[in-house]
Amino acid sequence: MSSQDDDQVSMTVWCTLIPPEELGRFDDNGLRTVNEAYEDWLTSMRKKPFVGADTGILLDRIRILMINVGIACALDRELAEAVQDVVSTHLRRRALMLVKNLKEEKAESKAVKETLSAFFKELRFTRDIFPEEDLLKAAPDKVADPGKRGLLGKVFASKSDVDKEAVSKAAAVQSASILKRLYMRLLSPDPWGSY
Repeated sequence: MSSQDDDQVSMTVWCTLIPPEELGRFDDNGLRTVNEAYEDWLTSMRKKPFVGADTGILLDRIRILMINVGIACALDRELAEAVQDVVSTHLRRRALMLVKNLKEEKAESKAVKETLSAFFKELRFTRDIFPEEDLLKAAPDKVADPGKRGLLGKVFASKSDVDKEAVSKAAAVQSASILKRLYMRLLSPDPWGSY
């Protein structure tokens, strides 16, 4: 893939879709190809509204990016899969970081957080899924009282049953919010920045 040392990154080609720390894995021709596919995707997605977009729509738009990369790199499947893996991994990490920052004041909010965590850990941005079904599968059957802290609190905490339907619906709303943030970042000039 890359003909350069792992410590050096060529500045002749810059592809904002690839996180800066991953650029050294790819050669200049591969980066050019990926960047062209990314810019084509940006052009087509910028005119699409995201207000009212649900989890399925947002996942489809991100999957279209992955498909565009696959098509652009059709002659180099290894490159396409490596780029898709890097982007998916970084999107998943960012999503899990956003989930981690959610509050869990009540049992239902803790169940929603656990559902989202399980959903995003297993999410493949390259596959077509039915998010409602996957969120329902990811919802826990029981959840511990979020007020209990420490090791003993976790061991002796009472667990309450979870209304999986209600939790999955609440998780669908939260997942759409998280995916909107990821999608907006992908549309920005610096998708992997720390802002």
